[in-house]
Amino acid sequence: MSLIKCKKCGEMFSDSYKTCPFCEEDDAYYGGRATKRRRRAETPRRKAPSILGPVVVLVLILLVLLVVWLLFGDQIKTAIGGQKPPVEDVIPEPTPTPDPDPVKPADTITLNRAVLALDVGGKETLKVNEETTETCAWSSSDPAVVTVSDTGEVTAVAAGSAVITAKVGSAEATCSVTVKAAEGSDTTGSTTGGTTGSTTGSTTGNTTATVDISKLTITATSEGGYEGDLASTSETGVFEMSAKAGEVWTLGLKGTDASVTWALDGDSNGVCKLEGAKVTVTGTSSGRYATIVGTVGGGTVKAIIRIR
Repeated sequence: MSLIKCKKCGEMFSDSYKTCPFCEEDDAYYGGRATKRRRRAETPRRKAPSILGPVVVLVLILLVLLVVWLLFGDQIKTAIGGQKPPVEDVIPEPTPTPDPDPVKPADTITLNRAVLALDVGGKETLKVNEETTETCAWSSSDPAVVTVSDTGEVTAVAAGSAVITAKVGSAEATCSVTVKAAEGSDTTGSTTGGTTGSTTGSTTGNTTATVDISKLTITATSEGGYEGDLASTSETGVFEMSAKAGEVWTLGLKGTDASVTWALDGDSNGVCKLEGAKVTVTGTSSGRYATIVGTVGGGTVKAIIRIR
């Protein structure tokens, strides 16, 4: 006698039975439910997959790569990158140095001559004392008497007087020019005396002579001995000149030997001070002026001193 395992319920039974007695018993009493419960109990449960294995494998791979890099890292870098070319030294181009003191446009300008006397046909070149990058524009108040070129060259054309103006940007300067005829000019003789003060000048020459104001010309002599005629204006007996601070001029009168008394006409406006016939320019504000009156032979002449 031997044992047989039931293919249905899995129980062992004797081969003397034709069928499994256990299955027949279950079918008889439970209608097959017990067998089903037994089968479920005998069926093994499936376990959830574990990630421990892949993690361990990944860690091992990283450790191997680290060891290889520590041992052969330099060789690997050389094999991958190859031999790098040497770096050449680059010399930077020098930076241009800016001009520490660039020439700026002039706010005010002055000329090398404030008063100029020429004979007909004579020439003289005027220059701007200040250095500037702008172009100087020259002009004459009476081209029939005096002309001026673009370079400042003054040419005497005919007897008379005119004012040469130099303009650089908004700044201006003037020069009073007197042109003498080639022959037959008046002579002047005078002696200086009288009182000294800030508003009262001197008396020169004959005190009783009567003169024609329209034939008179005011002159100015610098400390260096240069003498020139003041520029005439549209008004008879009124002349003008430009000067800068520090200059000293001595006034004179051409065309008569009559005595003349010089005095400031009102306030000097800080432009100058008068001592006898000597005018000392004290002002520095360009364009301001003072008027000096000369009384002679019952009439008057005027000299306008303008700061340049």
